[in-house]
Amino acid sequence: MQASGGQGTRNCVSCGRQIAFDANVCPFCGHDYRMQMMAPVPQKKDSGMPVAGGVLIIIASLGYFLVGGLMAASGSVVFGLSLGASGVVVACGVLLLLLGVMSLLGGIFAIQKRHFGIAIIGGLFVIPSILGLIGLILVAISKDSFES
Repeated sequence: MQASGGQGTRNCVSCGRQIAFDANVCPFCGHDYRMQMMAPVPQKKDSGMPVAGGVLIIIASLGYFLVGGLMAASGSVVFGLSLGASGVVVACGVLLLLLGVMSLLGGIFAIQKRHFGIAIIGGLFVIPSILGLIGLILVAISKDSFES
């Protein structure tokens, strides 16, 4: 097996001596060939953009909580305007509160860099706000930072 030019041998890339072709470790210098056989593990890009976007989405969702809470609590009077049908105002207030909860969850998932789809959906609900739009853009361009 140690014969020159034999098919069962090769030269060690570290020390140059002939070793068995199927050797995992050079018996002379200890060079380990198994490490070269493994594929390199790709590194995830660690970016602060999803965190910043999530914070902006959460801040924008607070507007839904403020307006929705006022509408749901006041019934027929919103910002000094009398709106005859108090049931409609309460229903709209509850709807805004639900939108606030969903956008808040999207912001939380963006900060955690988990569940990209939920983070995007949460950001979509706060598009009427410029902060929400900026947060949505930051989350969208940092898709590679998310786990799933």
